[in-house]
Amino acid sequence: MNFLFISPHFPHTYWQFCDRLSKNGINVLGIGDAPYESLEEPLKAALTEYYRVGSLEDWRITARSTGRPRSLPSNTESRTGSNP
Repeated sequence: MNFLFISPHFPHTYWQFCDRLSKNGINVLGIGDAPYESLEEPLKAALTEYYRVGSLEDWRITARSTGRPRSLPSNTESRTGSNP
């Protein structure tokens, strides 16, 4: 199973979620706007792959990078403040 984690480096404690997924046999695929070199070692170890995009604000770039995921749940509030 693959799990796509958007911005796995933020907030800081989310690396633990990636770590637990990885330890349970899940391929954790990260996509974010931070350079790979800036990710902390425990997060790097938990990720199967990491793809850097210039900005997560541009959904077109992010969508092209991820393909067509079945679902895209969120653990955070909308940045625009509008929730459907």
